[in-house]
Amino acid sequence: MTRGTSVITDLHATHFGLFVTFDGHDAQELYTWFWLRDHSEDAASLNLSTLQRQVDTFSLPERPDAGTASIDASGDVVVQWSDGSPNGHFSSERLAMAAGLVASTDTRYLWSSGNLSASNPIPYAAFMGKDAALRDALHRIRDLGFALVDRVPTTPEGAAAFAGRIGPIRNSIFGSMWPLSASIKAHDDTAYTKSYLEPHTDSTYCHDAPGLQLFVCLERDGMGGDSVLVDGFAIAAALRVEDPKAFETLTTVSVPGHYLEEGVHLAASRPAILLDSSGDVTQVSFNNYDRAPFRLPEPQMTEFYRAYRELHRRIIDRSGWFTVRLEPGDALVFDNCRLLHGRLEYSGTRVFEGCYHNREDVESKLRVLSLG
Repeated sequence: MTRGTSVITDLHATHFGLFVTFDGHDAQELYTWFWLRDHSEDAASLNLSTLQRQVDTFSLPERPDAGTASIDASGDVVVQWSDGSPNGHFSSERLAMAAGLVASTDTRYLWSSGNLSASNPIPYAAFMGKDAALRDALHRIRDLGFALVDRVPTTPEGAAAFAGRIGPIRNSIFGSMWPLSASIKAHDDTAYTKSYLEPHTDSTYCHDAPGLQLFVCLERDGMGGDSVLVDGFAIAAALRVEDPKAFETLTTVSVPGHYLEEGVHLAASRPAILLDSSGDVTQVSFNNYDRAPFRLPEPQMTEFYRAYRELHRRIIDRSGWFTVRLEPGDALVFDNCRLLHGRLEYSGTRVFEGCYHNREDVESKLRVLSLG
């Protein structure tokens, strides 16, 4: 956000709140006196080190008396309360952000072709030793949904150190770091085979599916086994325009997923395309292997199958795939809430080490690196 997006040009106090005019915006923004009392940035109301609230929201009068307001030398707003309370202080940035006037910093690139010029791998040494390289990788994941890193040590310990550089490793029924190979028999899952694995998202059976997933190739020989990525957000955007009925169905019908093995029965449910309160796509969740039985009244069931079939048709359309053959030392890190991943059939040996990260931990790391 730049200062120019939040420059305040005029204030107008009324008995119910403060009207604020921002440069470049015709409409005035209204902040009620209660909201202002609840959001002051003075030292008595806000811990300036932790940014945690110190104001007692619940002891504030429901209709605080009107105050008088002025713009100080730094362009921020100062309110003098009529009851003698300490002056309220409000940065123009906070007021603009609360009004939704901050310019979007969304730099996501939705792709529907495997021809991605920004897919060159980042060297492991730079990733581990330079914050700029780690920031570059996280920017790629934010913008494209994935990043590649090469020359990672081909040991479980090396893969764990690599994963830990991103943030805390998420534990699951598979462990924190887990091997992935057709020779592993601990989990009766399609992923632990050599067969073709359709693009899917992981953990549709978890209420909070992991935001990030990574694979490090430790060993491989033989033929095939290329990793496949598909941009679920690009598919959702196309569906919204080209088949709005299917898009509506996929955003409203909650699809259950489950995972069962000895001593484990995980289950969760959510729409295949999840929207936020603004109607923007925040998650694509598709795994027909793990879809649990469910039934809707007709004709909703018929329409769901039609929409789900159309989503699947677009997912398996190979013209929209990005494929990469991971060799020993290569790592693939991707957004499990955006991209679907799969694998081509293979022969020989293919041993990966994998793990998950929570979405909020990755976002936190990127915010910290961006401030540095």
